[in-house]
Amino acid sequence: MRLFGAALLATVATAVLAACGGSGEAGDQFANEAPGEYPVEVVAAGFKPRQFVARTYDLRIAVRNTGDEIVPALVATVNLPGKDSTLAFAVRDPQPGLAQAQRPVWVMEAGYPKLAGTIGRGGAATSNRRTFNFRELPPGETAEMIWRVTAVEPGFYRLAYQIDAGLGLDTSAVDAEGETPSGVLPVRITDRAVLTKVDKKGNVVPLTPQEQLDLKLQEAN
Repeated sequence: MRLFGAALLATVATAVLAACGGSGEAGDQFANEAPGEYPVEVVAAGFKPRQFVARTYDLRIAVRNTGDEIVPALVATVNLPGKDSTLAFAVRDPQPGLAQAQRPVWVMEAGYPKLAGTIGRGGAATSNRRTFNFRELPPGETAEMIWRVTAVEPGFYRLAYQIDAGLGLDTSAVDAEGETPSGVLPVRITDRAVLTKVDKKGNVVPLTPQEQLDLKLQEAN
């Protein structure tokens, strides 16, 4: 009985230490993230400003490590400011009593996000469904993050992004001005039909503005 009691006390003590961050997964979650500020530069951020429902687009954000140390984790948070959603590409419907209040504006393709050149699934998801972890970024190197999404909800939106150097509170990314790298990309999604044609290679492509004008003139005559 004494041995059983000692073992039980040891188990409880271990559980308490783990819960307090003294050991175990919770305590080691950010163990490889050295606290501090890591200089980075957003060298490119692009998302097509005029989009159409049911068409697929790439959100691309390229970040370079401008410092002398390895960035512990290249982390990007994506959301629609003021839309109060827990998802990256969605809005929250304020109507009470809804079974599903989260309304997607874009639906992300399976296997994304990922770094450019990555084969297979990206594996960047975190417990926060608006935050994505792309792992370490060595000094002087640039990583291009890609989210492939399909537009599903027409309207005007402001898509915001923020770059961090880790998931811990004591690890941060800073730009040349010492601020947290961030930005906003305005997007208008329309449900108007897109006029297309088949090119010489057999691909379906949208008509150019001039081709659309010529078509309208033909219809008018």
